[in-house]
Amino acid sequence: MLYLDPAVDLQTRRAFLQRSFVAASTTCSCGLSYAIPPADEGAEHPLNKMNKVRGLRLENQGSGEILDVVYWRDNQYIADNLGQLNYFMRDLHADKSYLMDPKLYDFMYTLQQTLNASARIHVLSGYRTAQTNAKLRSQSMGVAIRSFHVRGRAVDFYIPGYDLQHVQKAARRLVLGGVGYYPNAGFVHIDTGYARHWKRA
Repeated sequence: MLYLDPAVDLQTRRAFLQRSFVAASTTCSCGLSYAIPPADEGAEHPLNKMNKVRGLRLENQGSGEILDVVYWRDNQYIADNLGQLNYFMRDLHADKSYLMDPKLYDFMYTLQQTLNASARIHVLSGYRTAQTNAKLRSQSMGVAIRSFHVRGRAVDFYIPGYDLQHVQKAARRLVLGGVGYYPNAGFVHIDTGYARHWKRA
């Protein structure tokens, strides 16, 4: 189900609903396919221990949008619902969305389940255009020049009521990609690159 914060005006709500469904039908030459299940290889893969219905409970810190969505059912991704997620994860500075890597949503889902998180994941940054990333990089040394955000493969977030150090340790134990720990900035970064981890103040 899709929810928007009551504080968001009606025009913004309508625009979000309309554009999220447009995003679902938008094609891109990113080499990703929603029809193909992810490679959950082996009985020890974390996703094989999870429910075959996968969903996320999110809040966008920048826009105030709230999204409850099931994006995987019957052994396949649900294209329309991935479209809603992709729009939700858009670059707010440039107002542009992107065909995100579905494995990022799987990483978020698996972490959410592992933590048994009842609170929503608060998204600080999902997709970034190259221009937005360059601007952020000029303001902070913590922004990578070849950021996975630009490729739709990363998210910065926190979960209210959950200790950041505990969250990043749980993410690292999953070995599903990169994990960055930013305690002073108040967020954890995860991406679908190779398994690695780092800490920045």
